[in-house]
Parts: sequence; structure tokens; C-alpha cells
Amino acid sequence: MSYSRRHSKQQGSALIVAIFVIVVMAAMAAAMLRVAGSGQDITTREVLSTRAWFTAHSANEDMMRQLFPLAGTASDPAVDICNRHHPDTGTAYTFAPAGINGCRAATTCQSSHAGSVNTYMLVSTASCGSGPHAVTRTQELWAKDLEHE
Repeated sequence: MSYSRRHSKQQGSALIVAIFVIVVMAAMAAAMLRVAGSGQDITTREVLSTRAWFTAHSANEDMMRQLFPLAGTASDPAVDICNRHHPDTGTAYTFAPAGINGCRAATTCQSSHAGSVNTYMLVSTASCGSGPHAVTRTQELWAKDLEHE
């Protein structure tokens, strides 16, 4: 008789332990999903940041190609080309490379004269992605004409 009394008092404890284990396992699974989701978000932003950086770099290089062409001479002097893309008086040069989907860049140019040399400051701002994954990177590049004696 004492055995059946003790057994009836312990019948519900296994159920409580099972529910506790299930709740703990569910909490651990939810935490792991959160960590995995944030890892994917970080990777996405990292990839888009790299794309934006290279898009800004490419836009600066393309503007340099216009200012200082390798073959022959430019149709306009570099100062005139730069002044057309001045942030205050001109429009930004828009660059949307075909190989980098979802990225675009705008480049502005400011020229100044120091002695017999013209200097140029190019600033490219590139954006990639959209919504919560939108990233923007800016690169600044300085160039100057060669000194002529």
C-alpha cells in the first residue's frame, strides 16, 4: 500500500520534466535561428559594402579616363570637363556599371589652380542594395596635371 501511494504522488513529475526540456530546447532553437539570421545579414551587408566600394572606385577611374585619356588628347581640356561635373555648378556624372547589379555611383569634380599646375578633386559616392540592406560608400581621389617646363 505504501508503494502505490508513493507511485501516485510521483506520476506528474515526469510530465513536468518533459515539458521543461521541450521549452528549453525550443528556446535554444530560437536563439540559434536568430544567430544564423544575423550572420546572413552581416554577410549580405559585407558583400554589398565591397560592391559599393568598387563601384565608387570604378566611377573615379572612369572620370579619370575622361580627364586624362591615354590615346591622343581629350576633346575638351580637363578643367572644362571637371567644371561640368562641379558639385555647385554642374551635374554629377552618373555611373551604373553593367556587371554590378543594383549599384550606382555619382562623381563630382572640383578643379583648382596651384602655380602652373591644375589639381582635381574627384568624389564618388556609390550605393548598392535597397531597404534595410542599402549601403553607401564614398571615395575621394586627387589628381593633377603634369608640370610643363
